[in-house]
Amino acid sequence: MKKYLIVLTLILGACTSFVGKTNYVELGPQNLSRQVQNAKDMPVFSGPDKVNKPCSHIAFYQVQRLPDNKNVIQREIEKIKELAAKRGANAILLRQYYNEGDAAYPINLASYFLKYLDNISEEDKERIIAYVDSQETANIHD
Repeated sequence: MKKYLIVLTLILGACTSFVGKTNYVELGPQNLSRQVQNAKDMPVFSGPDKVNKPCSHIAFYQVQRLPDNKNVIQREIEKIKELAAKRGANAILLRQYYNEGDAAYPINLASYFLKYLDNISEEDKERIIAYVDSQETANIHD
């Protein structure tokens, strides 16, 4: 029995080592009404020129040090889509980049959670304006 526990611990440890370091940064007002959508239907754009609607960045999410493995990267993208859907995003702008000199874990994913602005409530518009105004005021006092 002890052998099985050791083997199970090693397997679980190996599985978790594939997950990279993550960072989540809120970029915009987080109290917008959340029209949560199905994560499977979440559009993922590869560049800002691909986004076809006016939008605002509401969050930045980064996963660092992923192995260069297509299946691992695809699983991380699915996790990003689920988190974005829970946060009320309408789409994701996803970029993949490499750190030179980090050959063991070369893949990093940077994603912006996007909220479309062409179909939001008046209440959300007011929240966005108030947030931008508060940031400008904070920058003046810094």
